[in-house]
Amino acid sequence: MWNDNESLSDYIDYSYLMKAVTTIIDKDNLLPCSIGIYGDWGSGKSSLMKMIEKKYENEENILVIKFNGWLFEGYEDAKSVLMGRIVDEIINKRTFSEKAIKYAAKLLKRIDWIKVAGSSMKYGMSFLTLGPVGLAGVSLADAMGKMSDGDYEKYIKERQGKEIEDSDESLRNNIQEFHKNFESLIDETKIDKIIVFIDDLDRCSPDTIIGTLEAIKLFLFTKKTAFVIGADERLIKYAVKRRFPELAGENLEIGRDYLEKLIQYPIRIPPLNKIELTTYVNLLFSQLYSVDTDDFELRRNEVINAKSTNGFDFALDQSNISDFFRIGNQEFEDAIALCSQIVPVLSTGLNGNPRQAKRFLNTLLIRISMASAKGIELKKRVLAKLMLLEYFKPETFTDFHDIQAENNGAIPLIDKLETITYGQENAESKDTSEGDEASSEEKILLEDNWIVEWIQSEPKLGKENLQPYFYFSRDKLTISAVNFQRMTPKAQETIRRLLGDSEIVRKSAIKSLNTLSSSEAASVFEALTEKVKQEENLNDSKAFKALFYLCEEKSDLKSQAITFLTKYPDHKLPLIAITLTDRLLRTSNPEALNHLFSVWSKSANENFAKIVRKKIK
Repeated sequence: MWNDNESLSDYIDYSYLMKAVTTIIDKDNLLPCSIGIYGDWGSGKSSLMKMIEKKYENEENILVIKFNGWLFEGYEDAKSVLMGRIVDEIINKRTFSEKAIKYAAKLLKRIDWIKVAGSSMKYGMSFLTLGPVGLAGVSLADAMGKMSDGDYEKYIKERQGKEIEDSDESLRNNIQEFHKNFESLIDETKIDKIIVFIDDLDRCSPDTIIGTLEAIKLFLFTKKTAFVIGADERLIKYAVKRRFPELAGENLEIGRDYLEKLIQYPIRIPPLNKIELTTYVNLLFSQLYSVDTDDFELRRNEVINAKSTNGFDFALDQSNISDFFRIGNQEFEDAIALCSQIVPVLSTGLNGNPRQAKRFLNTLLIRISMASAKGIELKKRVLAKLMLLEYFKPETFTDFHDIQAENNGAIPLIDKLETITYGQENAESKDTSEGDEASSEEKILLEDNWIVEWIQSEPKLGKENLQPYFYFSRDKLTISAVNFQRMTPKAQETIRRLLGDSEIVRKSAIKSLNTLSSSEAASVFEALTEKVKQEENLNDSKAFKALFYLCEEKSDLKSQAITFLTKYPDHKLPLIAITLTDRLLRTSNPEALNHLFSVWSKSANENFAKIVRKKIK
C-alpha cells in the first residue's frame, strides 16, 4: 500500500507548476507577493508546496516558514498565531543584535495586544510557554498596563541565551508601526527573503480562514516576503461569503473579489486526464511491485523526463513499462493490466483526483490482505470491478449483495445482463431468444449507460462466486453512516448546505449540484439515503427532497433512485414522493415510473395508493 501524506517524489510531473511559483519568488522586484496554489482536495497541493519548500530550505539568507492553521484551530486567534509564528521563527533561526531584539520586542507586544484584545482571554500560563503575558486572572486593562518592552526583550534573550538589558520605549498601537518594525527586523537580521507556506486552509472553519487571511493582509505589503497559500478556492470563497453575509447576493461575487485582492498570482492544479492518471497509477504499482526497488526513484525520474520530452500523449502503460522497470513477477503484470481496466472509470468518476485514486487502490489492497489472512485468494480484477460499482452505484451494489447472499455467491441478474448486452453487441453472431428479453428490473439497469459499460467490461462476473468479495466489503455494507472519509470537502459541504435550516442556502446548494463529480455525487446520494432511512417522518424531510434534486441534476443517479424507492417501505413514503418521482422519471424513464406506480398502487397506505392509482389512470 501507499501512504496518504504529501511527498517529495513527483509521480505526476509538477515541474511546470513549480517553475511558475519559483519564478515569481525568485524575482525580487515582484516582492512582496502572495501566490495561491488552488486545487481540489487531494489534487496534490501539499506535495507541490513541499517540493517548492525543498528548493529553498537550505539557502542561508532565505527563511522558510511552514504554517498549518488547522493544527491551531480552537486554541488561539488565527491572526495572532500566524503573526507570532513568523516572529518566533525569526527569533529561533537568526542571530540577534541588540537592535533586532528591540524590534522583535515591539512586534511581540503588538501581537499579544491583538491576542488579548481580540479574545478578552485571561492568561494564566507560564512566561516561556505563552511569552511575556503570564498574568493570571487579570482584566484586559490590567494586562496591557503590566506588559512592557523589557519583558519581551527578556523573553527573546532567554530563548537565545543572552543577558538581560534595559527596556525600550512602548510600542505605538497601530498597524503602520507594526509594518515598520517588521521591515526593520528583517533588515537587521540580514534576511534576504521570507517565504511563508500556508497549507490546509480549506480544512479550517470560516472564522479561522478569515483570521489567517487578515493576518496575511497585515504582512502582505512588507518587503521581502512571499506567501504561498494552498487551498480549495471554492471553500475559501464560501468562508468569505459566510463572513460578509450582509453583502451576499446572487450577482455579487464577494468571495471571488476578496480573493482577487488578496492573491496576486493564482496558480491552479488541473485534474489528471486519463493519460496522466494512467502514468500515476502505473508508477504507484511500479513502486510497489518492481524488482528494482533500490533505484525506483531513478526510474521514476526517467519516466517524468520522458513525459516532458515526448509531450502530452506520453503514458506509462503496458506498451512501454518494460523500458523503465524490470517486470519479474506475476503480481506486477496483473497490476498493470488492472490499471488499464479501472483508469477509464476513475479518471471521470473521481475527476482525475490522485488522492481518491490512491485511496481506491489502498482499499483494494487492504481487502486482498484481509482475505489472504483467512487463506482466501481474491482476484484483483474481480474485486476492482465490484469496487467500481460500490463507489459509483451504491444502491445497485447493495442490491447485488442481497441477491448473492440468497444464491450462495451467485448473481443470476448479472449473468442475465451479460447475456443481454453480449447479444446486443454481437447480434449478427449470436441469436437472442425470447428468454433473453429483459424484465422490468433489468430494463431499469440497462437504461443506465454506466451500468451497461460496467456489465460489458472485463472480467465477466456472471459465473463467479462473489460471496468472498462481498464478505470483505462488509466495512461498507454494515456502515451506519456514509463513508465520510472518502467524501471530499466539497461533497461534505454540499450535504451540510442541503440539510441546513436556511432556505436560501439550500437553494444555492441545489444550483451547485451539477458541479459535483460522479464520485462526489454518489457519496452525496449515499449520505442522503442514509439520512432518509434514519428519519421517522418524511413529510418535512430535507434529505428526501434533496435526493430528487440531486438526481435531476445528475441523471446517471436515476437508476440508483429507482432501486432505493423500490426497496423503501412504500407505506412510509410521503405524498410528495408521487409528484417528485413523476417529475423525475416521466420523460426520461416512463417504464420505471410505471413500474414504481404499479407497486405503490398496492400500498398499505390507502390514501397514498389511491392517489397513485389516479396518476396511473
